[in-house]
Amino acid sequence: MKHGIRTLTMDDIAKELGISKKTIYKSVENKAELVKLTMQDFLAEEVHDLDAIQRESTNSIDEMIRMVDYFLKQTAGFNTSAMHDMQKYYPEAWQIYNEYRFRNALTRITLNLKKGVKEGMYRADLNTDIMAKIYIGGIDILMNQDFFPVKMYAFFDIYNEYLNYHLRGIVSAKGLKILDEHTLFKKQ
Repeated sequence: MKHGIRTLTMDDIAKELGISKKTIYKSVENKAELVKLTMQDFLAEEVHDLDAIQRESTNSIDEMIRMVDYFLKQTAGFNTSAMHDMQKYYPEAWQIYNEYRFRNALTRITLNLKKGVKEGMYRADLNTDIMAKIYIGGIDILMNQDFFPVKMYAFFDIYNEYLNYHLRGIVSAKGLKILDEHTLFKKQ
């Protein structure tokens, strides 16, 4: 995810792991299968981590901030060309990612928004279905090279601004107080 998928060779992977390419091919048929299996493993780990965040959070804003912090750490050094490579050259892995986004991530965001409205942390007039889809769809824009070329923008910075924009648009006055107390979005 740091260098892109297409430019990374099986030789590079073998060298990084300190094993031979032959050893890798005992476990996978080709690079496409390795990318697919890596995506499945990454998403399974993410589900586990996000479930823990939801269990440990004190309210919807705390939950969202913890998820945001998790995603910001996950995307530190992230090269958006990796997602473009996956979409163009590894359609099975891309399909797994998209199904995850529209099943798991969309559901998780929608539930957080509904919880926040009930708690009074998010605006009472919030259409949770629409807002969850805007949030998920906005991620596509963040990875669009026409809008945010890798050479000009760090994904971490783009994502941080997007989330700050998103949260400040949905919180109630009560939620804004909690959000303002948090240091995640304050400039260092």
